[in-house]
Amino acid sequence: MPIYEEKLNANSPLIAGVSLWALAVGIIPGIILGGLWWLFALYIALTIGIILGFYQMKVELFQDKLVIRFGFLYRKVIEVDKIQNCSPYKMLHPVRTYGGWGIRKGKDGTFALTQAFVNEAIKLETHDKTFVISSRTPEGFCSAIKSVRS
Repeated sequence: MPIYEEKLNANSPLIAGVSLWALAVGIIPGIILGGLWWLFALYIALTIGIILGFYQMKVELFQDKLVIRFGFLYRKVIEVDKIQNCSPYKMLHPVRTYGGWGIRKGKDGTFALTQAFVNEAIKLETHDKTFVISSRTPEGFCSAIKSVRS
């Protein structure tokens, strides 16, 4: 049973925009230019797979580990005994710093695990890396990590 759990869903207007963009871009080569309907269907299926694969970010803190998941495609495990420090963090410019949201390496050397349009996060320092992890309640998240570490 997790000590702390948080689910961050993707922004609905973002998902709608990506879907409409995929539809518009897929129609041109798939149907209009030569009637390659199978190419259009493949493109739409790939887009739906990517959206479902990264739609939800789930953070779970257990007694011995922190698990961050993006859909069914990505899973990152950080051992609690490797955590050195945790503090609330405000991402002022995630697009400039990380090139967007998701699973990214920042210009500042941090490794970001962020959900779109969630600018509140925690900065988690380990022996090897510094992580920036999205959270709607960064103070509570850090408190839970500190309580497990002590």
